[in-house]
Amino acid sequence: MTDSASALTLSFWSEPLAKDLLRFLTGRLKCRETAADLTHETYLRLHRICRESPPDDARALAFHIAVNLAVDYQRKIAVRNRFGAEIDTDTLHDTLAGQDSANPERILISKQRFGRLQQALDDLPANCRTAFVLHSVEGLGYTEIAARMGISKSMVGKHLAKAMAHCADRLDDA
Repeated sequence: MTDSASALTLSFWSEPLAKDLLRFLTGRLKCRETAADLTHETYLRLHRICRESPPDDARALAFHIAVNLAVDYQRKIAVRNRFGAEIDTDTLHDTLAGQDSANPERILISKQRFGRLQQALDDLPANCRTAFVLHSVEGLGYTEIAARMGISKSMVGKHLAKAMAHCADRLDDA
């Protein structure tokens, strides 16, 4: 990054603007941490735009970027909730934690469910399975998965939604 690009961005970005964006996004999303992340992402995108061509109204552009990021985030959460709600959490919990139960019948059922879950994961395309494992097992976020796999965050969300729906269907079929 050149000094002129940094100076140009700093001329458009200010602490009051950052605070206003954070307050706006917190009110819209009801989560200060997510709002802080999206405020940072707004800064990065504004910086990228400023390098290419200086905006006429940087404040309006920053809020436009923030609104778009908030809408994208809310859509992502809606997809997660839609597909997550279809998964029977008690069944999933029993599948993953059922080994602790002393009841032999529950152990057998849990092993069978786990086998179906493994088969469902094996049936997935490689990218879906990789995204699912990185998110569910390794605990990586969308940005980290996207960087590691060389795909967009949106595509990570699509892979995860497909994987969760597929696994839920397979566990429901049996």
